[in-house]
Amino acid sequence: MDTLNFLQRVLPSAGFYVTTAINPDGRRQGFFATIEELAKAVIALDQRGNNTYFAVSAFVEKGSRKQENVRATKLVALDVDCGEGKPYPTWKEGLVALGNFVQQMRLPKPMIVHSGNGLHVYWVLTEELEPAVWKPLAEAMKAAAKDKGFAIDPAVPADSARVLRPVGTTNPKSGTKVRLLVDAQPVSVEQLTTSLSAYMSALPVQAQRQASTSALSQALQVKQDFPPANAAVVATKCQQIGWGVKNQGEVSEPFWYAMLGVAAYCHDSDAVAMSWSENHPGYSPETTISKVAHWRNSTTGPATCNKFEEVRPGGCKGCKFKDKVGTPARLGVQYIEVAPTEAAPAAVAKDVPLPRPFKRTADGIKLTVDETDIDVCKFDIYPVSYGKDEGLGYETVRYCWDRKHVGWTELVMRQALLTEGHRDFATVLADQGIVLNNRNQTGYFQYMLRAYMDELRQMRAMTNLYATMGWKENFSQFVIGDTILRRNVDGSVSEESVSLSSGSSRMGHELWGTSGSLDAWVNFTPLVSKADLRAHMFALAVGLSGPLYAFTGLKGLTVSLYGPTGGGKSLAQMWIQSIYGNPEKLHFAAKFTQNTLFGRMGMYSHMPMTIDEVTMMDDKDVGDFAYWVSQGRDKARMNRNAEERDAKTWAMPVIVSTNKSMNSKLIASGLDTDAQLARILEINVPPSKLFTRDSTAGRKVYEFITNNYGHVGRVFISKLLELGEAGVRAAIAEATTNFRAKYDAAFSGEERFWEQAIILADLAAKLANEWGLIAYDHRPGIEWVLSQVGAVRRAAAEFKTDAFDLLSEYLNENADAQVQVFHTGSQKPTMDYNRIPRGEVRVRFDFYRKSSSDPIGNGTLMVDRTHFRRWLAQRGADYKTFLNEFTDENIIATPKSNKAYLAKDTPIKLGQAYVIGINLNHPRLQGILTDADEAIDNLAYGQMKAV
Repeated sequence: MDTLNFLQRVLPSAGFYVTTAINPDGRRQGFFATIEELAKAVIALDQRGNNTYFAVSAFVEKGSRKQENVRATKLVALDVDCGEGKPYPTWKEGLVALGNFVQQMRLPKPMIVHSGNGLHVYWVLTEELEPAVWKPLAEAMKAAAKDKGFAIDPAVPADSARVLRPVGTTNPKSGTKVRLLVDAQPVSVEQLTTSLSAYMSALPVQAQRQASTSALSQALQVKQDFPPANAAVVATKCQQIGWGVKNQGEVSEPFWYAMLGVAAYCHDSDAVAMSWSENHPGYSPETTISKVAHWRNSTTGPATCNKFEEVRPGGCKGCKFKDKVGTPARLGVQYIEVAPTEAAPAAVAKDVPLPRPFKRTADGIKLTVDETDIDVCKFDIYPVSYGKDEGLGYETVRYCWDRKHVGWTELVMRQALLTEGHRDFATVLADQGIVLNNRNQTGYFQYMLRAYMDELRQMRAMTNLYATMGWKENFSQFVIGDTILRRNVDGSVSEESVSLSSGSSRMGHELWGTSGSLDAWVNFTPLVSKADLRAHMFALAVGLSGPLYAFTGLKGLTVSLYGPTGGGKSLAQMWIQSIYGNPEKLHFAAKFTQNTLFGRMGMYSHMPMTIDEVTMMDDKDVGDFAYWVSQGRDKARMNRNAEERDAKTWAMPVIVSTNKSMNSKLIASGLDTDAQLARILEINVPPSKLFTRDSTAGRKVYEFITNNYGHVGRVFISKLLELGEAGVRAAIAEATTNFRAKYDAAFSGEERFWEQAIILADLAAKLANEWGLIAYDHRPGIEWVLSQVGAVRRAAAEFKTDAFDLLSEYLNENADAQVQVFHTGSQKPTMDYNRIPRGEVRVRFDFYRKSSSDPIGNGTLMVDRTHFRRWLAQRGADYKTFLNEFTDENIIATPKSNKAYLAKDTPIKLGQAYVIGINLNHPRLQGILTDADEAIDNLAYGQMKAV
């Protein structure tokens, strides 16, 4: 067995673990959070020649190896000293003596370690014991060894903070390796207690933890975990005990034994037992005391109410405490009320009084009924806040409770669960770690929580639990992380911590925390001007503008930073996020599901979102992505009650980086792209010498912004709050009015998304400069982007698809499903037999001329309406938009019946079909008539040649 395996075997599973080096120059000890860390430390100390030990228990806190700091112990140990001048000259003689002791006491087989000179003996337990439960067992082992003449170090067995040598180390005194001599399986507390029972009877009642040895004793007992009771009060309040005391001569043997099972847990138990028994036929002091001792040794607590009802049916009828206590002994217990612990993490624990008739004790919270303290819970708890949870859509209540071995933990539940008799209350408690003994105790606990929350309501207003960041309460508040910035009546801005909803509480602090300093961040910004990083100037302005979007009709815009590696695109995105919080946490990877994207946009709400490397996004998804961002609203979802949930909303810029143009990807998708192109502001980011020369500059910028973040955004938002809603709207209106003159820029109606985003970026950067939040002139960045917008505008126009383009594509794709019919004066119509369709007829051309010598003067086109509409839908185009465009051009020539024979005047036999008719005289369709002239000439030439 190596050191790690040994320590894992003998130590508790949680807590802090201690190693101690005891050398001539003094003692040094270390505390470790895991057994693995402890084992590594032990091995390292031993290898450096230290006299190395480990503590046999786990501790609550670092820094103190004292018994009062012990959390739990998992063994009972003995130290057998061997050697010259010791009780046993050699370890082998000590081993023989140990064997005799184990046999005499009928103890389970122990694990035995050769400590280098003597022996360390371990009874490893199957469960971890708290100090109050472990101590009686260890004292009993010590008393047994003394009684049987087995020589041991008397300081070891009952010292839960004792240190011993771990297996695998070296004893410097002898140079001998500490090794395992005898292995043994862990033993149960009951096994050890049974063997040591004779040495435990004299211990204080409240410290005992005896084992039940039979089904009968289990039926008689209830675990006792409260102080000794007042016998006079018990006899007064318990109908059964009161009857037994008054009628001792009529008491049956089982009833008498049960009475003694209560007396055993009262103050001065022997005197109480004799007082309750002196008139019983079987009474004698010796017999009575023996029965009391037997009860203690064979059970773990006093006789239960159920046992009394069993031996004397009907005796509990009408008892006011029925089902409120488990044993009559509880009726005589009065706990001392204590103040809330100083360790409670919130001041509200001391501010809000625990409502009567509840009281806080060292043993948890009790309910006092007729001067009897009844268990409500075995831990301390207090209310923290109440309010509507934005994420869940209903009001919740929050408490803080002291969880054993864990510490202060939140208890959060729907407020409706506090209504009396709610069937899900116990389940919700259990899901969060609280399991109560029975239905009555659960009812008391619910009543206590409800009353406690009522006390909090008298003192504090409702605090909403926010699920999203951004503006709240008509632009008078702004939530960022777990902080809310609030505009006060006098125009000042205050800041306070708030609770986030259950789904956002962890992320809120992690994403929007702070690090470093505001001044450092501001003083770093001139880099963008010195290095001529105009893309970064604009990117930071866009990031600052995020909170302004909510004041406009702009719900969202995708800003695409496009260009080859070396431009610092990802660095610009990280820099943007450092305005508001931790850039490494806020920056979003390109691989996401639709639901994840909606969730993040809804959470960011009014602060910018950045997404890295959307180059990996499928071409067909680009249009949908741009549309989602600009919609500013999550898709509709249903809750478990089949009701539509409140959709998450946002108004913000989404800044993406890509090596491949998003516009190109959108066009490559083959869908109707006009609307989506208007929702993407694509900026070409050229390589910068600062980043292409080597990685040093980029790394330094990255290190700086990941160590200084979160301060500027809070100040910027505070300043916006000081301006107030009216002030911000006025600033936006003024900026919009002056922008065109300021930059000599003009936008078309289709470019309203770009115009608004650039105006907001300019305004945000201007305000940040005035407020001392950036230290560079932002205007070159705006001018640079405006110069690029011209190129973007041309690209969008170049790829714009109109109705004529769509019709041309359709005719080309369906060239093998067309017929052409020529009409010359009053002659019979003639078909172009060189173009006979191989399948169905989708398109019909009719060309007209006055005589054979005249050119084609006009013509019409008939298209199968059903097929064409389906084709448009597959292309992502809108049929009504197409029809309206041709109607505006005044070239619609559809028959009044909307039907036509597309194969008329041809050998093909087809029925009528719904059609769209188009006049071919439009300038953009004149080419079709010209081609028809050539076709009819070729047709006439072919006929002449045939003749």
